[in-house]
Amino acid sequence: MGLTLNEEKTRIVDAYQGKFDFLGFSIRMGKGRKTGNYYPHVQPSKKSLQTIKDRVTHLTKRERTIMPFDWVVKEVNAAVRGWTGYFHYHNCSRALGQVKNHVEQRLITHLRKRHKVRDRKAGYVKFPNRALYAK
Repeated sequence: MGLTLNEEKTRIVDAYQGKFDFLGFSIRMGKGRKTGNYYPHVQPSKKSLQTIKDRVTHLTKRERTIMPFDWVVKEVNAAVRGWTGYFHYHNCSRALGQVKNHVEQRLITHLRKRHKVRDRKAGYVKFPNRALYAK
């Protein structure tokens, strides 16, 4: 078929010694705390995490405060749901927690800008996390 390997991207990695990124995942061999056995530790790569965070930031930027809040939430939910559907793996709760925290902070910031609450602390009091999930 005339295919060749890309010499810059192709490498051989011992997963017990290092990690490698493949299709948006960072893969390495982790050692279990209880049993001490090795297992494949698969989580979203740093680049993938930054991509979804940038997407959420774009969807909640200040220029979008004129849009109905339900639309903003719907678009953010769709983006995060799709990303999570692809990247959710059994041992990536820390990465998903980072995304969750970023989404909560961005939505609170968006609400602060929408309602002209200048003080960040007052914004967290006026718009707590439970209010985000209640709506």
